[in-house]
Amino acid sequence: MSKGFRSPGAWLSAVGFALFLLSTTAFAAPPGLMLSYKLTHDMLRTPDNFSVSVYEDGVALVHYPEYMEKAGDYSVELSASEVQQLRLLLEHPLVQGFNPGQARAQKKDIDAQSQELFAISDDSYSNFEVHTPGAAKSIRWANLSIDADRYPEIGVFRKLAEIEAELLSLDQHPTAKAVVE
Repeated sequence: MSKGFRSPGAWLSAVGFALFLLSTTAFAAPPGLMLSYKLTHDMLRTPDNFSVSVYEDGVALVHYPEYMEKAGDYSVELSASEVQQLRLLLEHPLVQGFNPGQARAQKKDIDAQSQELFAISDDSYSNFEVHTPGAAKSIRWANLSIDADRYPEIGVFRKLAEIEAELLSLDQHPTAKAVVE
């Protein structure tokens, strides 16, 4: 058993969420995964991370890890217009054309013109798995919200941060329901 599952509570939470996912799949039969997202942190070496799966029919499954204030699992029913807004963000040319090497080069050019010294000692990684018609795209970026604020001229950071902010606040959605284990 891995270190993260030694506690009975963590084990029960994982089993409960897995059963929830299986039961949702069996009964609601979401037609397809549109987006999966996970937020990981360098200094928190745990398999229990914030994650979201959004399906084309508007079902969103959200997991807040036990170390977060909102710890638990949630189910959200997005409206057709909310799904369309998310789809438009995911299909945006900046997101679909995201090139990490190019983004790093843009950051480096901007930093070279600045006199500011800036460092982050604990990276947080935004991990997106985007599934659009006929294409799948994986995006992993360190400190996305910080880069979106520091480099407003790099549009893809703003787009990804906009998606991330929506996902992080899904527990506040009017249809959000805590999944009871």
